[in-house]
Amino acid sequence: MRTDALQRRETILRSARELFAQYGANVAMDTIAERSNVGIGTLYRNFAARPELVEEVTVTTLQEILDAAHLARENLAQEPRAWSKFLEQLVRLDLGALSEAFGGALPATLNERVLTVQRECAQAVNRVLEQAKDQQLVRRDLNGVELVTAIGAATRPLPRAFKNQTPQLQERLVQIMLDRFKA
Repeated sequence: MRTDALQRRETILRSARELFAQYGANVAMDTIAERSNVGIGTLYRNFAARPELVEEVTVTTLQEILDAAHLARENLAQEPRAWSKFLEQLVRLDLGALSEAFGGALPATLNERVLTVQRECAQAVNRVLEQAKDQQLVRRDLNGVELVTAIGAATRPLPRAFKNQTPQLQERLVQIMLDRFKA
């Protein structure tokens, strides 16, 4: 793929993820194209149908988690702050909003490509978590599923009434949760 075509594809994926997190997986394809600064034809040349785009956003997000876990693992021995940076990266991915958006958009049976990245991701998160436990940066009784589930729960979209009344509520809840992970 040419460099400019690859950049357009990455822009489409980034824009789609932001819109999916904000509005759900049924956001209009025209809106995704507009946010990506591409024509609808370019969007459909890259992703023939919504399920293909949803799957690719899922794989890309899992790959970002995997990359963050590898980076944290490399840096954790020299820099204990790498654990906090890893958690912050997971929070920034809007895992809760995306999981809510994709709840009905992903097929009931995921294809092998998604499952492979998902397994690799779970293993990498568990390795980082074990390393953080060894360095006494995190509670010993926390497991990888609990970690990702808690971050997902904390980053789910809040009802509008809560957002309007307390604009920093989600950030505060995420920080409380992160503090509870500490050893």
